[in-house]
Amino acid sequence: MAKFANLTFTSQGTQMLVQAQNSHTLTFTCGKLGSGVLADTDDISKFTDLKSPKMTLPIVSVDDTNEEKLVLTFDTSNTELEEGFVSREIGIFAKLDNGSETLYAYSNAGNNYDYIPSKDTPSDENRLVVNLVVSSSANISVQIDKSIVYTHKSDVEEMIAAHDDSDTAHEKRFKLFEKISDFADDIIKKLALTTAITAITALETGSWFGQLLKMVLTASGVKYNIASNGYVCLGSFFGGLIIQWGTFVYVNDGDYIVMPLSGTPLQVVVNDMADNTNPLCFSTLDYVEGKFKVRGCRIDSTTTQLWGHWIAVCKLKENSK
Repeated sequence: MAKFANLTFTSQGTQMLVQAQNSHTLTFTCGKLGSGVLADTDDISKFTDLKSPKMTLPIVSVDDTNEEKLVLTFDTSNTELEEGFVSREIGIFAKLDNGSETLYAYSNAGNNYDYIPSKDTPSDENRLVVNLVVSSSANISVQIDKSIVYTHKSDVEEMIAAHDDSDTAHEKRFKLFEKISDFADDIIKKLALTTAITAITALETGSWFGQLLKMVLTASGVKYNIASNGYVCLGSFFGGLIIQWGTFVYVNDGDYIVMPLSGTPLQVVVNDMADNTNPLCFSTLDYVEGKFKVRGCRIDSTTTQLWGHWIAVCKLKENSK
């Protein structure tokens, strides 16, 4: 940016400040950049506008913590600038009450100017900060146009810092974490206090606890099929233990009996379901995944087809549900 000298009050600027100390309101409206060159005969106090205005600057923020000074911040952008220019002049504009806007203060950089290109050469928005001397007894206001404000990196940093410094910034999130933690504690306490009977009742009634318990058991691999040839799989909480049962009718000696659920047989018990007049003596062998063999003979040593009941204790295959 150009290197501007201290601002000079115009006559109308001085007059507006005096009137602002006597029941009127002085409102700062905008800034302007221009390319005008000062002549030796120019009297800045008589100026009502820049000599050659080129760009209007909206006021984006104000710092009025010092009662004797205003700090006005402008953002400049060439996104709508049709023609580039030498930035040599700066003016601060204001109005009294509802009167016309006029030049309040002026400065000229002379040979310490800068060049602002047209919109054909996009450039980053620049931040321009101007200090204005005012009176603590004056009624001062600033017109900020929020619709054309550009967010600056320092704005974001200030907002983040203010947010992080606030005691209530993350209050809702912390409360949510507390609720989740309390909910987990309630579940553990409920599990600890619930007997098998009440757990079964909860599952049957469809209560929230019953639904939760059912979800946990299902996720662990618990499943069952209560039928003539059925099973109960107790899931990963019980080491993948499976209890299966069924019948076999008219199988040949040494044939495989296929179980309803695939699993590795650990123990199989078989008994006869024929009449007691000619009972069978059974044995089991060749335990493989999901099936086993049965052999038997009758007291009369016949080796006809076999039939009977069986019950097996198995282990669920790894990575199988």
